[in-house]
Amino acid sequence: MSKNQEQGTPAATAVSRNASASEMTVYIGGPAIVREQRQVEVAEGKVSVTLEGLPEQYVPGSLTISKAAGPGGLKLSAFSYRPASLSLEALLQKAVGKPISFSAGEATVKGTLCHVIGHQLVVKTDQGVQVVNYDSSLVLDSACLAELTALPAVHLEARSAKAGAFDLGIMYATGGLAWAPRFEAFYDAAAEKLTRLACWVDITNESGAPVRETRFQLIHGYNNGYNSQPQYGARPRGARLAMASAMPMGGGLESAAFGADNAEVETVGEQKLYTLPVELSIEPGETKTTALMLAENVPVTAEYLLSPGYFPSKAQLRDRQDKLPVHVRLLVKNDTASSLGVALPPGAVNVFEPDSKGSLQRTDQTNVSTHVAVGESFQLTLQTPSRDIKAKRCQVSVKDDPEVVEAPANPPTVRPLGGPDVGQRPQVAVIAEPPAGKPEKKPRYRTETREVVVFNYKDKAVDVLVQDSVPAEVEFTKPIGGNSVKNVTTAGGAASYLVTVPAGGETKVKYTIKYRIA
Repeated sequence: MSKNQEQGTPAATAVSRNASASEMTVYIGGPAIVREQRQVEVAEGKVSVTLEGLPEQYVPGSLTISKAAGPGGLKLSAFSYRPASLSLEALLQKAVGKPISFSAGEATVKGTLCHVIGHQLVVKTDQGVQVVNYDSSLVLDSACLAELTALPAVHLEARSAKAGAFDLGIMYATGGLAWAPRFEAFYDAAAEKLTRLACWVDITNESGAPVRETRFQLIHGYNNGYNSQPQYGARPRGARLAMASAMPMGGGLESAAFGADNAEVETVGEQKLYTLPVELSIEPGETKTTALMLAENVPVTAEYLLSPGYFPSKAQLRDRQDKLPVHVRLLVKNDTASSLGVALPPGAVNVFEPDSKGSLQRTDQTNVSTHVAVGESFQLTLQTPSRDIKAKRCQVSVKDDPEVVEAPANPPTVRPLGGPDVGQRPQVAVIAEPPAGKPEKKPRYRTETREVVVFNYKDKAVDVLVQDSVPAEVEFTKPIGGNSVKNVTTAGGAASYLVTVPAGGETKVKYTIKYRIA
């Protein structure tokens, strides 16, 4: 067939309704990147290929054809986006000139659809022409569904050197897919370990199309390179489904023992890419949860912490009995020796602890505040302060140096005046000398005595790390110390020290600092 003959020949059509294989990269925000394998049977010569089943929130202009493997070559001429076309209006327009039947009371009337006018149909029957409203029960010819799709599609125009089966690789972006990590920690304080540290991921599909058996890859970042607003009249995004952490209803810590495959992690650029170990199918509007990482018997070091705060004077305190909170933070090492050794994304952590019967109770919440690399130490600071460890801060005394006013460096010269009135009250002339320069102002200092009291209402002694803020250039005229104090560091406008507090007792730390105020 000559080229001119081929140009006048209608293109052979081929349709791919679903992907034979797919994977996608989902971000915390912004469009997901979808990679699909499509299989189509094409004829030789000019072909028209329709790839159906794209999501409603497909990002126009994002499609890339990455592969076309098959017998001979496939030359791409052009491709275009086609929005979803299935609607009542489209069905009726395709039904014009075709048989139609509808209910009229208890009878069924048959005829031919002549016109569609607004919300009314003009139907020619054996009895004449009838006007029917949309709300009638209509039966249309099944041919009306031809070429109408409930989801968007991409239409390719190409030329095939030989007929046969082709594998097409396509890549595109779509909105409506997002993921969020969350952790749960089973904390056994007596054993000083997390009997479980798990990271779960919630993947939400609001793209408007089902996801079928797809390999998911996750990046904890934002994909800002596309316009991810809903396109072409896509349906409004529904409210995201909130997934609560599974809360055990009873049983001891031994109930935590079950397995889950961890995600594979690799570094791509400066991002961590998590590949889930199983393929997932997610329906529109569904949120599916799976494990990113699950570890057991992770050793931790618990530390009580009094964070920096204000030192009120005794007059400000008066008889107030309220005390400062002391928080708990758990120190963890992300390595294989600690049963971890996998890069972790940031996320909220629900903390569960066993009661006297071994039942797990949700006691607290904290955060993995940043990405944690393999081999890196991190801390989990519990939001709820200790109920048994508390503290007070007080400014015991404060004294400022007085402001000194210095006399002028060169006092004026006084000389007597002569004349006829000598012997009477002397007349003088004041001759001002030129100034010798601006007098230097003496620096002023403040001397402040501080007191920190840590209270322990537990039945065992504890160590509390105290952190205080101090001026950058400070002199400790009475240093931080005592039999119950150790690991004192003072640098860069901060002071920290470890205080041992006996069971059911208190420990008092007092020190004096001097610093310039003017």
